[in-house]
Amino acid sequence: MTDRVLSEAEVEKMETAIWDQAKAAIDAGDAEGAKVLIDRAVAQWAGLKDYSINWITSLLTFVADELGEEAVERALRKTGDEFVRPRRTTGSEWGTVPAAQRAKVIARAMLANMGEVEVSEDDEKIILSFRCGSGGKLIDDGRYTGDHPYRTLRERAGRTFSRDELPVYCAHCSVNNEIQPIEWGSTPTSIELPPERRGERCIHHVYKDVSAIPDEAFVRIGKRPPV
Repeated sequence: MTDRVLSEAEVEKMETAIWDQAKAAIDAGDAEGAKVLIDRAVAQWAGLKDYSINWITSLLTFVADELGEEAVERALRKTGDEFVRPRRTTGSEWGTVPAAQRAKVIARAMLANMGEVEVSEDDEKIILSFRCGSGGKLIDDGRYTGDHPYRTLRERAGRTFSRDELPVYCAHCSVNNEIQPIEWGSTPTSIELPPERRGERCIHHVYKDVSAIPDEAFVRIGKRPPV
């Protein structure tokens, strides 16, 4: 038998998630060590998150290049029907949930996605201004320009918010967060205004009364405003 190259301590560390190591450090009274481990866990998660969003965007780019932009919408719709919709089936109609709670849910998700958020409010809506940790980060990182750029959708349609251009990753916002919820008999998760260039923030409008959502918010995604 050859000599072992891993010590028992190394094996135990390899088999223990960093957050569990951080908990053990806290239990042992090592607060500084726990902070180091938490920062390391966050850095690892950020790396995996960036890998995943690039993987997704590369696949969507391939779909658009091979099958056309409408196929991107079909792919996103399949994800919406089979994955997004079940996650949002909570027993409470989204439009009846208090606006403050709806805004907190969205902000919490964006912060978990390594984004930044600023919150303001006017008489009719809560305004969430994000430095997006996924689609916005791809724009800020210049992934839609240069060598091997990701696809920018250029066919004006609901999936592009009727814009002349929309980064392909951001199409899930129109399809899964606005178009499909309406088709499922609900209301848009929020009214989204994705960034158009580097450095811009993604704006979400969370209306206190969903019946006050402006008609143009529906028209831009190809839907008839509710009566």
